[in-house]
Amino acid sequence: MKLSDIGERSLVELARRICKLGPRVEVGIGDDAAAINIGDRYLVVTTDMLVASTHFPPGTKAEQMGRKAVAVNLSDLAAMGAEPLGLVFSVGLPRDLEVGFVRRMIRSMDAATRGYGAYVVGGDLDESEEIIVTGAAFGLANKGRLLTRSGAKPGDIIAVTGNLGAAAAGLKILLERLPARGYGELVRAQLEPIARVREGMSLAKCGYATAATDVTDSLAANLWQVSKMSGVKSIIDRARVPVHPLALKFAERHGFEVEEFALFGGEDFELLFTVRPEGWRRVQLALKRIGTPVAAIGHVERGRGVYIGREGKLERLPDRGYEHFKV
Repeated sequence: MKLSDIGERSLVELARRICKLGPRVEVGIGDDAAAINIGDRYLVVTTDMLVASTHFPPGTKAEQMGRKAVAVNLSDLAAMGAEPLGLVFSVGLPRDLEVGFVRRMIRSMDAATRGYGAYVVGGDLDESEEIIVTGAAFGLANKGRLLTRSGAKPGDIIAVTGNLGAAAAGLKILLERLPARGYGELVRAQLEPIARVREGMSLAKCGYATAATDVTDSLAANLWQVSKMSGVKSIIDRARVPVHPLALKFAERHGFEVEEFALFGGEDFELLFTVRPEGWRRVQLALKRIGTPVAAIGHVERGRGVYIGREGKLERLPDRGYEHFKV
């Protein structure tokens, strides 16, 4: 059996079964980040690797590599409702790479991290055949306010921040070298994602969110993760899923299915979360105060699986999105 036969998610489950939880580990392998009990709070830790040939489309600038490396790591902390403190990076670089390129990448890492209220505090450098950037982010979360994928309850509202589909549409433009004029926002969504750190902290502070994750694999795949880990049934309404207007325009113009971008595309780095109905209004107001739109797209029921409603008909939503090792 090869890795291509089982995929990334099965490998994560394999690691989860092998690695034992220590007495101070509140959340271990399988969530957006790990949480370790350090007394009155949790130390929240995550890591993410970016490999040039996989994660950086041709033409990606050094500054964009640096900013994305920061965002993908801090997005995991955001999904847990944690306040970021710092990041360390292990970077593999080809020996013939220009020093100026590396300087710009490091400067962008530093500037982006400070923009989120944290700092780059260390790391490691090594030689490799292509650019590889592995980040590890750590932050703090208050007890009783930690967000995980496993807390959704029947009756909860399913919600998502922002709009979906922009990053996937941007990737389509880059990979197929389609005209980008008028679609710069889509390309930037792919190359320069923004982590919803303030939003995650706000959700945790409100106290009404019951589960959360970031939309990286796809809305469908990430909702399946929450549903499986929470042991619940999730139902969303297609008409209520917020699609980025430029992604919709791009899809219509070029004959693409916009659902492929919004439901199955991934890398939007929005927050997908569930919230108790009585707290929905407060969550809306809290996110409005920081200028972030939010949409209720469905609800949680007893049972299993993920379903989507289209024009009065309910159908099972495929558990599909980006997954390493699979075609």
